Amino acid sequence: MITVDEAFDKFRKRLELSETEQQDAIRRHNDVRACIRESFDIDRDFLTGSYARHTKTKPLKDVDIFFCLGESDRHWRKKPPRDVLTAFETCLGKKYGTDNVEGGRRCVTVEFDKQNPTADEEGKVLSNDAVPAYELQGCYEIPDRDLGKWIKTDPDTHKERATAKNKECDGKWVPLVKMLKRWNRSAGKPISPSFLIEVMALDLVDPPFTKYPSEVRRFFAAAQEGIMRDWPDPAGYGPPVSDQMTSDKRRKAVEDLRAAEVKATRAVHLEKQGKTGEALALWFEIMGKYFPTS
Repeated sequence: MITVDEAFDKFRKRLELSETEQQDAIRRHNDVRACIRESFDIDRDFLTGSYARHTKTKPLKDVDIFFCLGESDRHWRKKPPRDVLTAFETCLGKKYGTDNVEGGRRCVTVEFDKQNPTADEEGKVLSNDAVPAYELQGCYEIPDRDLGKWIKTDPDTHKERATAKNKECDGKWVPLVKMLKRWNRSAGKPISPSFLIEVMALDLVDPPFTKYPSEVRRFFAAAQEGIMRDWPDPAGYGPPVSDQMTSDKRRKAVEDLRAAEVKATRAVHLEKQGKTGEALALWFEIMGKYFPTS
């Protein structure tokens, strides 16, 4: 039987992208990029979001691509955000089919397996998010359909802070965030967006990093209070990252975090008592199907 530490290390590896997934992701986002470049004046496009920060969980959804609009497409900035999002949606719909393309709050999502929702998601790239943007001095502006205006953001700052925190934690912060996001998905996504988990972990996880089981349990404990706070954009530009969390959602998240903490605490005690099998079974119940028990 494997130890709990060995199980978490195996869990960490299972959340990493395989070579097939990496190549599929490259092919998918290159195709989306080529499609947008054919219809818009793009100064540059680049990967951003959790995929670029290596905190994306499996299966791969919402791989973010920023498209910096050039001089010929500066006119979109003078129009409501929904207009440029609709234009992106129309462009991508011609290539991928309108049923597979959906306009979101700040992006347009292309879904690759929408016609076969019962298919096994293992090893697949499920969607890409195309984000229209304008590059400014030191930051970017992107459309926000819900707010009805263009908002500032800086994914470069997000990436720099994540990289620095990961270094402080001896390279273990990124795997921890992926584990926590996997828990969130397994628990029915009580915390949204998943980026909020990453932002919270920047503040709630500090060196010295101990062991994954202990750090997971500590996050569950600290996040019960933390989820009740507003969490600003790490770059200091956009609306709070936590603006999707209504009062009801926050209360539900606290309940789920408390339940996870109670189970995690019990799992730690079971391990100390030498009941490794029971501890592994409980961690599987907490963390979901990717967590190994043997």
